[in-house]
Amino acid sequence: MGTAMGRTFEEVASSEMDSLYQGALFLCGGDTDAAECLVVDTVMLAFREHAADADAEQTRRWLETRLVRSYLRNGRGQSSGGPRPTTARGAGGDRTCFDEIGPERLFQAAESVPPLPRSALWLVLMRRWRRFDASTALGVDADEMDDMLGYRDVLMGELLSLEPRRGEGGA
Repeated sequence: MGTAMGRTFEEVASSEMDSLYQGALFLCGGDTDAAECLVVDTVMLAFREHAADADAEQTRRWLETRLVRSYLRNGRGQSSGGPRPTTARGAGGDRTCFDEIGPERLFQAAESVPPLPRSALWLVLMRRWRRFDASTALGVDADEMDDMLGYRDVLMGELLSLEPRRGEGGA
């Protein structure tokens, strides 16, 4: 009996705001001021491009792509320096449960990863994007995406070396 009305930009943005802010905190290494600026920049730029007829999954990924692109465009993603990934250490490295790590500790550890690999890790590990989709969003080929995802070892090593902050949950 007719098609459902598309969601307004305000509905889309408000439903994704918490997720975008958590992603911005990860990308900005826990810097709340930078994360807030990144989310505002993302939402403002996205306002011009909103497709009202997009489904919920398309909309979520569309906003996440714009968050990463805003982060990289603002000069944070120009450097590829920093520690290089090493070969995988130990079995089950991909199965680490990020839900058991306090967010402040995760954000702090993210600072040890260069911006472009940090963006790839957020999309693939945290948001569970397929590698192909993430490489397309970041404009890199499959080999470069694999190299960037190798930084999970750097991230995990940093997480393991950090002491939990007072008041942070954990066993």
